[in-house]
Amino acid sequence: MKKLKIRQIIMAITAVITVTSCGNSDEYDGDWDDMIWKTEVKATEQDGTYLVAATGGELTFSCKNYQHPWISEALYAGEYYNPDVQDDEHHTINRQKLSLDWFKAEITGNLLKVTFAPNQATTERPIKLYVTAGDIFYSFTFKQSANK
Repeated sequence: MKKLKIRQIIMAITAVITVTSCGNSDEYDGDWDDMIWKTEVKATEQDGTYLVAATGGELTFSCKNYQHPWISEALYAGEYYNPDVQDDEHHTINRQKLSLDWFKAEITGNLLKVTFAPNQATTERPIKLYVTAGDIFYSFTFKQSANK
């Protein structure tokens, strides 16, 4: 009889711990706030696309509500590009940098710096950059003017 009571008490305590530890926490429910990005310098924007001069340049954005976002990938000319691989024995992916011949994106803390080399071609260069902070994603669309 005494063993049965102890067993019931242990089961009740276990049930209480299980129920309270599996509660509905808003912090981890996947309902994340949208990323809020602000440009540090006035950038020309048209229909959600940042316009970049053919001469190239640099744009800086700051994420106002996430401290450490990272780069997911970029889409250019129908092809996806991944963040840079560090040249070490494990070929580690550096999710803070992504580089093409003419385009570079780098995140430090909550700051994103995007650099465009001059466009010598007679066609525009549109590129889409995807960033993330875990379960939340954001995309930047840029279009660099053609050299005329």
